[in-house]
Amino acid sequence: MDRFGARRLTASSQFIEAIGLLGYLFVHTVPILFLMASLVTGGTRMFYAARTALVVEIASPHQRDRWYGLSGAIRNVGLGMGGFLVGFVLTMNNPDLYRLLIGVSALCYLVAGSLLLRLPEPRYRLVEQETQAKSGAILKDRVFLGFLTSYIAFPLCALMLGTALPVYITEAAHAPAWILGPALILNSLLVIGCQTLVVRFLEPHRRTRALGAAAVVWCLSCSLFVLALIIPGFLLVPYLLLVVALHTLASLLYTPTASALVADLGPTAQRGRYLATYEFSWGVANALTPVLFTVLYAVTPALPWMVLAVMVAASGMITLWLERRFPAQAVRANRRT
Repeated sequence: MDRFGARRLTASSQFIEAIGLLGYLFVHTVPILFLMASLVTGGTRMFYAARTALVVEIASPHQRDRWYGLSGAIRNVGLGMGGFLVGFVLTMNNPDLYRLLIGVSALCYLVAGSLLLRLPEPRYRLVEQETQAKSGAILKDRVFLGFLTSYIAFPLCALMLGTALPVYITEAAHAPAWILGPALILNSLLVIGCQTLVVRFLEPHRRTRALGAAAVVWCLSCSLFVLALIIPGFLLVPYLLLVVALHTLASLLYTPTASALVADLGPTAQRGRYLATYEFSWGVANALTPVLFTVLYAVTPALPWMVLAVMVAASGMITLWLERRFPAQAVRANRRT
């Protein structure tokens, strides 16, 4: 990414996903299915890493938080549309509609990749070949590695809602099954409608303090999910919607702030590696979340939320402790005066 630029890698990720999706239309054996799924998954992870760096190259330093917030809101619009289309296709149960949806999705990836290649070179891209560090240089940054290791609870909290909610609210809390749809819709609407507003509210404040606030809100929401087991039935539905809203608020505080913080943590010549490592940690959390929930839920239904509350509280405190070790431009965005 540091060598070729985030724009080219983001476009390449779109083409890789398009190839994988088009391959689904011609799959007849398990090995080929595995290969196409690997291409789609690899392209997705590549996209998230490159997209984060692309925002850095396009946006001025004092606007990065807003760009991350805006891209997150737009991504949730796409996720909502995709969820609706998938639900519609599943309801119709027509194989031709499956193929049409896959083909249109592949076409959209091809168009997106082509548009990215036609963009001019980002104005904030700095290529300093003479200062390029070795690949292992990032392993010597103890502050960054300490932050990355301690903060794993943040993406776990962000991902746990979608993983745990369907099982927890129906089987453990004994809420009506229909609440799942409104709860997830509420989550999406809050991200779409409030993400940019939250970013603007956070602009005068230190990024580390915003992450600390996210940890506090997540700790609260996880604790409230535990208490859902003893809430009377007539209060359970509004109670769960309120807790989902709190959990989403923490994501609004955390997601754009963390990306902007990591973008300013490393040297300019190694920024892509820092962001790619950060996005890789999301991939690790994505793999850990269902395993963590399944193992802990088998012990007792409340245990996943209790463990997350403790973990995110510790992550928040460590982030605040690391604040004085972070570069000044990472703690506070460079804003125009």
